[in-house]
Amino acid sequence: MPFDPRWELDWSRPDYSRRLLREHLDQSHDGATRRTRVVDEQVRRLRRLLPAPPARVLDAACGPGLYAVRLAAAGHDVTGVDVAPAALRHARALARQRRLRGRVRFRRGDLRTLEAPRAPYDAAIVIYYVLEAFPRLQQAGVLRRLARSLRADGTLIVEMRLQPDQPPGRITWWDVVPQSILGDRRHLLIGDTTYDRRRHAYVLREIAVFDDGTMAAQQTSAWLCPFDRIRPLFHRCGLRVTAMYDGWTRHPASALSQSVLVVARRDT
Repeated sequence: MPFDPRWELDWSRPDYSRRLLREHLDQSHDGATRRTRVVDEQVRRLRRLLPAPPARVLDAACGPGLYAVRLAAAGHDVTGVDVAPAALRHARALARQRRLRGRVRFRRGDLRTLEAPRAPYDAAIVIYYVLEAFPRLQQAGVLRRLARSLRADGTLIVEMRLQPDQPPGRITWWDVVPQSILGDRRHLLIGDTTYDRRRHAYVLREIAVFDDGTMAAQQTSAWLCPFDRIRPLFHRCGLRVTAMYDGWTRHPASALSQSVLVVARRDT
């Protein structure tokens, strides 16, 4: 059941946050945050789409701050917002390491309750399919709050997935792993992913079984906005879409794209 509150992953929970940070920083996969090389490439692309420095940029759901610190190092004035305490601690440490004091700051916040800032941002970014992690009806609310955080004609860049890597249906798997989001010791990890194309829903479920017989379970859900609904969705939220790219390329997106990079402006 997508977005079942009994099992949905709580990104703000301290133990999950700590284990998720481990996945964010793992350079063997792109499953949480992309690897360093990919982040560098994507930041170069963002710099071409964002207003010129020293524009004020909001990194919404910033995670461990890998994009925010790079944009700050390029001259932007950046604020990162996230719900995960471990990710925010790492982001602040990274900013200190890069000696970016005064140019980037991080605070804890939920995009569903994001308050408009006293001084609006010139731009905001939402990277790595964050929007889909909210149910369909909540996505519009998140976009409205992001729009209200921008100055008139401010830029919003949102990465959205149109379809997951798997075909419609259910895929199951299991493995014995040394650790995972569900635990720090060796366990049997059982998982399944279900993609319902008709409902535009994707659910990843995982169950950990430990040697002492204890178990833990969680799921992450997504509602994938269809290509032809993206412009109307943004329009309802006070945003006009100016471009949609096929992923991180410079090519126009289409309904056949797996993901899109949406560039929008706040209506004046």
